[in-house]
Amino acid sequence: MDEVLNSTLRTAVYGRLNYLDTIVGEADKESKSALADTVITQMTGAWRELLEAHEPDERGRCRACSPWRLLGRADCTVWRTAHRHLITDAAERPAATGKATGRHHFRPATPTSS
Repeated sequence: MDEVLNSTLRTAVYGRLNYLDTIVGEADKESKSALADTVITQMTGAWRELLEAHEPDERGRCRACSPWRLLGRADCTVWRTAHRHLITDAAERPAATGKATGRHHFRPATPTSS
């Protein structure tokens, strides 16, 4: 059951992101403005919640990404991704290769026949 739920959640989230991309790329200015009034607040809230879950502990290790047994500091991919997308200018970002990996890399859900 968890696999079905996870697949459903991923499909819904990717569907919403695709919808927003379509609106941004194809909608008129009034629609984009109305979308910005609601979606920007939703997105900043989502980023804050995600980053809060990845706040470093007193040793500077991400509580979600660093297993307790690691003595060294493990980089948190969530914070690096946030910095890359929220701070770095688009022109400075590395080109997407489609080969993202790591603990927090999500792949689009593929429909399964049950």
